[in-house]
Amino acid sequence: MDENDQEIIEIGPDSSVHNFSDDQTVSSDEFKINEEDYLTWRKNARLLYNKFICHELPDPSICVQWLPEMNDERTYRLLIGTILENEENAIYILKIKLRDYPEYVINEDELQLQTENEEMYAEMHSQVTILHKSQVNRIRYCPHKQFIIASQASDGNIYLFDYRNHPSKRGPFDKFEPLVTMEGQKQEGIGLAWNPHEAGILLSSSRDCCIYEWNVISDNDHQTLNPTRIFSSHSAGVEDIDWHAFTSAVFCSVGCDGNLFIWDNRNSENSRPALSVCAHKQDVNCVSFNPFSEYLLATGSSDKTVAIWDLRNLNESLSTLLDHTGEVNEVRWAPQSEFIIASCSEDCTVNVYDMSHSASLIENNCSSELIFSHRGHRNPVQSLCWNANEPWLVASISNDAVLHLWKIVTF
Repeated sequence: MDENDQEIIEIGPDSSVHNFSDDQTVSSDEFKINEEDYLTWRKNARLLYNKFICHELPDPSICVQWLPEMNDERTYRLLIGTILENEENAIYILKIKLRDYPEYVINEDELQLQTENEEMYAEMHSQVTILHKSQVNRIRYCPHKQFIIASQASDGNIYLFDYRNHPSKRGPFDKFEPLVTMEGQKQEGIGLAWNPHEAGILLSSSRDCCIYEWNVISDNDHQTLNPTRIFSSHSAGVEDIDWHAFTSAVFCSVGCDGNLFIWDNRNSENSRPALSVCAHKQDVNCVSFNPFSEYLLATGSSDKTVAIWDLRNLNESLSTLLDHTGEVNEVRWAPQSEFIIASCSEDCTVNVYDMSHSASLIENNCSSELIFSHRGHRNPVQSLCWNANEPWLVASISNDAVLHLWKIVTF
């Protein structure tokens, strides 16, 4: 791929960053409350971040994931999938070079980061474009072959791509050409998770109440795959899934029935989870195993809470975090610390918690575990992802197609 063919977007004073003007209309009381929070956040932003980059994407997206590699120049890559209606969609790999300086100020009127002598900016290259015929509900790279990407699509299929086979820009003769099409889900879904221990094993979840296991390696000569196993115990749509960080046979699932199920795929009875609990009174939208502890996991719900669970005792949660005022869309543990977790919500915020502060106490309507709330988004935040190479660096994306890359000040 020719680097000269890449489109470069500079994010700085002269770029097309998101408009932070105050004269935008608001349509609801709830959004007006968020507008006040946003203005307060903007006034204090200079004290909160080591990095803050805001970029308005050309198309809306509800999924984002960092690719794991990084070079010496601190250049990262980011997966984005679009959700256009009645139009051809795409998966983009953005190449992002962040330039850091020891001191900077924030222009309060424009909210753009600058050093005392020169601007701080990022370069974004649209490095790869993968055509996608339906909306991209979720994308995940394969941990064993990082050039392989799986997508959960709105047509109910799971698609597999090798991004090395795709160009940096759309051409007039480009076609939708997945490496593999996985068929079998009766409805679309969101959940998608590669087994980190066994190469080629992929899980997907669907609104049809089922979880599907796919073996990409064993059938890699076939362009169309059927699931190797189907797990059916949820009584409503399955919203999310995650593999255990230490045991290759164990995964978890959550759904619209409010349940959290722990599965062991060595069990021949696919309809029976090994452990189960009614985790929330409303839909459970997301789940995440702790990467450092074999017992801890987190769930996020439409009841506006995040719950922390211990597999050794699922009778009640270890802690319930009550700081969101809207449905929780995603929870993710930080890859560098067993105690740090982030959640994003319909309330337009991303909250960061330190569970080492956990005391199950609520003071002034704020959990003792809450250490930071990112309030720069002006629409519901659909997805977040921690960067595995740079501690505290987060990507988050909201309904208005605005991507934030941010790193909070730590002491």
